[in-house]
Amino acid sequence: MPILTFFAKGGIPRSYPASDGPNHVPPKVIRRLACKSYSILIAIMSYSDFLSNMDFYRAEYVQFQWDVHLLIEGTLDASTRYLQAEAKARLAKIEEVMHKPLDDEYYQHLEDEHGVVEARNSSQEQFLRNMALVALASRLTHALRKMARSAESFSERKKRYGGEGSEFDQLWREYTDRFGIDFKANAGRIAFVETLREVRNQIVHEGAEANTVKPLHKMDLNSGDAGYLDMWFSEKYPEYVSGTGIGAEVSVSEKRLEEHIKASVDLVGWLAGELRTRELASIGKAKDSQ
Repeated sequence: MPILTFFAKGGIPRSYPASDGPNHVPPKVIRRLACKSYSILIAIMSYSDFLSNMDFYRAEYVQFQWDVHLLIEGTLDASTRYLQAEAKARLAKIEEVMHKPLDDEYYQHLEDEHGVVEARNSSQEQFLRNMALVALASRLTHALRKMARSAESFSERKKRYGGEGSEFDQLWREYTDRFGIDFKANAGRIAFVETLREVRNQIVHEGAEANTVKPLHKMDLNSGDAGYLDMWFSEKYPEYVSGTGIGAEVSVSEKRLEEHIKASVDLVGWLAGELRTRELASIGKAKDSQ
């Protein structure tokens, strides 16, 4: 008899023998236990149906896109527009005065002030783009960890994945170990992450200085900039640097930021699909075994 039919009929065959022996369990007790078992089974089946209909990974993918485009790109755009409007107004006032008859000294002063306003605006916009990249790296890490936690429904996390490497290296190990995702075969999908991470770290941990000063005992003042500056970042990532020598700064261009955003969105979308496929396969196996 199918288990659901058995439970639906009370779980007790009609030919259940009456007995007063020591091992006898009254039918009403067995029926009560059967009903509880039936309730548990229905709950399990309902949870499976819930997982079948609820795609947590796509939901996180959609939320990730929303946060990136609204909170990161939107905030960057609004802040940049504000800075540009402020700079434009300030420059207009300076230029208005510059068109009046002035002595050479005061005119030079206004020219210098004009340049300062332009340089300050450029530096502030650079800061905003740098912070947008930092926010993107943090949000990407959060999305990957959240999807891994959601996958507990079909692949239990049995250990911590700390140890060697960056937080992203640890995530790749976890996704490989728990879900069988081959990042070597899909190296192109995560190739951008190491650059994103190192640029983020230089901004956060080194105050966006591209070339940091070496410890005194390692300096060689007869070897130019390389003698007293650690220039590994500017040499490895020249496309993320503005300026030279001790004044070099990390500068994330609009183009580079857009590239990282697209790559991040694509990565989260791909992993969301991979996890969902594995979850549905797990649900199908569970249903087949019932």
